[in-house]
Amino acid sequence: MAQPTKAKNPVGATKKTLIILEELMRRDGARITELTDALDMSKGTVHNHLSTLQEHEYVVNEDSRYRLGLRFLEMGEYTRQQTKLLEVAKSEIDELAEETGEIANLMIEEHGRGIYVYISKGEKAVNLDTHVGTRQYLHTSAVGKSILSKMDDEQLEQIIERHGLPAETPNTVTSEEQLYGELDEIRERGVAFDGEERAEGIRCVAAPITDTEENLLGAVSVSGPSTRLKGDHLRQKIPEKVQHVATVIGINAFYS
Repeated sequence: MAQPTKAKNPVGATKKTLIILEELMRRDGARITELTDALDMSKGTVHNHLSTLQEHEYVVNEDSRYRLGLRFLEMGEYTRQQTKLLEVAKSEIDELAEETGEIANLMIEEHGRGIYVYISKGEKAVNLDTHVGTRQYLHTSAVGKSILSKMDDEQLEQIIERHGLPAETPNTVTSEEQLYGELDEIRERGVAFDGEERAEGIRCVAAPITDTEENLLGAVSVSGPSTRLKGDHLRQKIPEKVQHVATVIGINAFYS
């Protein structure tokens, strides 16, 4: 796991550019005055950064409202394709989605959060707010907790110190003691569950992906409505499929 680091000689202008981009994404586009008020920056500063970004095709100006440009899509797809895990996992994730009829996900950890790098939908899949590139707190879902279960205490403490344990729903685990207890259970059974902890009405079954030397690579999961993911289907049938796929991906990744 990459440890959080601080720049020895941070560049203020770069930091401001990134803050502006993140705010544009959060707001799904904004005018200069909106950014000025939200970020406590001068109108001239915001305008200069946006003009530069527009010149290099990273933002688009539509009737004085700025939004992120598709140049980021090009960069994001390039980054995703650099993940070796995706290459060996894609067909397995697709098959898992087809077999279960639900959503099958592939997640990796970066900077203490989970990043969805591939999502495949079965014929009965519901629509969720997650998409490729979505970042998620690891403690809020089965797929994230399965990743945490393969980390040692030092790594866990660093993630909690950096991101905390914020609640996404009333069911989210926000107690360190409870989280550590759940992680012990996940280690014992090899599979993780969540009880509508990130999105109400949605349950998830997940398993960590490790290579043959037990190095953590990521995690695979199946997500679906709690009305379908219940009973023996939730506790036995789906876990068996998820664990099998995680094992196959881990082996293929090691020998590819």
